[in-house]
Amino acid sequence: MDTVKPGLGLSKMEALSERWDSVAFRAQGSPFEDLSVSCLAKNTTAGTWSRPGGKVSGDIIARYIYFSFEELIEIEKLDLNSAILLLEICESTFNYEDDYDGLGSIQEIDTQAYAQRMRFVEEFGLYQDYPIKLSNLDRDLLHLCETEEVNTFIELMAFLDRIADKAWMGGCFKNLQNVFAHGDENGLQKYFPYRLGHRGFHLPEAVSFCLSRLTKREQTEIFEYHKWRNRKGRFISRRLELPPIVEKQVLPEIFECMHYFGNRQLRLLVRLHDSVYLARELMYLNDPQTEGVLHWLIHLALGVFKPTRENEFADEVKEITIKYDSDIYKDLNSMVNEG
Repeated sequence: MDTVKPGLGLSKMEALSERWDSVAFRAQGSPFEDLSVSCLAKNTTAGTWSRPGGKVSGDIIARYIYFSFEELIEIEKLDLNSAILLLEICESTFNYEDDYDGLGSIQEIDTQAYAQRMRFVEEFGLYQDYPIKLSNLDRDLLHLCETEEVNTFIELMAFLDRIADKAWMGGCFKNLQNVFAHGDENGLQKYFPYRLGHRGFHLPEAVSFCLSRLTKREQTEIFEYHKWRNRKGRFISRRLELPPIVEKQVLPEIFECMHYFGNRQLRLLVRLHDSVYLARELMYLNDPQTEGVLHWLIHLALGVFKPTRENEFADEVKEITIKYDSDIYKDLNSMVNEG
C-alpha cells in the first residue's frame, strides 16, 4: 500500500483527509458512483477490496464519498488501512480516467475500447455474432437494441461503450457494463448462454432462455402440461392440450437456437437424438425441473424434422402446424438428418 503523502505542516490524518476530500468531491455525481468498490479495485493496482467483517450489501462508491475521511472510520467502521485502501482505489480510478481522457483523438479511444472488447471475447471464447434476440436481456434493452439495429453480441458491446455516459440508463444496462468491463463470468452467464468453467456459448443454456422470456403464466402452463404428460395415468385422466405458446413462440425460438449452434458445432443436432447425451448436457443448468421440460421440448423440436426414437412424442409432433421460415427449415432438416 502506498505511503501517506502529508502536505506541509499537516499531520498524517489531516493529509489523508485532504486527499480524501479531493477525490470524494470529484466522484460525487460521476458515473463511478454506482459501481462496486471491489469491481473498481480489480482495475487498479491499489489492492483487493474487502470490508472488515465480511460482505456488506450495497458496497458501492456512493456509500462512502459523502462522508469525510474521519467519518469513514467512525460511521462506516473502516479500520485505517481499509480507509486508506479505499482512498487509493478512488485515486487510481481517476488517474486512469485522466490518462484515458488524454489519449487524444476519438479514433484512438475507439481503438483501445475495441481492443478491450476483443480481449474479453477471446478470453472466454465467445461468439461475436451471437444474436441478441436469443439472449436473456430485459425487454427494455432488447427493444432499444432493436430500435438501434444492434443485432449481435459484439455490436452490443460497442453500443454499451457508445452510450456509457447516459446517466438515465440503469438495470440490465448497468449490469452488462460491469460484466464487460470486469470480465464477470457470473454476470455473463445471467444474460448469455455461457457455462461457468467452459469456453463459448452453449445450446442448453440458450434454450433455457426460451422459457425465461415467457411470462410467469405461460411458464406455469408449460410446466403443468409437462407434469401431466409424464403422469402414468394421463390416458385415463382429463386430457390437457399443448399450451399454444409452445407452438407460437417457444418452438420457433428453439429452432433458431438449433440453427445457430448447429452451424457452428459439427453434428451437434445429430447427437441431440441421444437422450443420455442430451440429459448430461442439460445437467449443467442445475435445475432438474427445467431440465426435464427442456429435454421434452428439444425432442419435440427434433421430431418435427425427423421421427424421434421416443414414440411418446409422436402424437404431439402431429399436432404442430408451424409455418417455418423456408431457409431455416431446409438447413435444420439437413443438419438434423445428417448421417
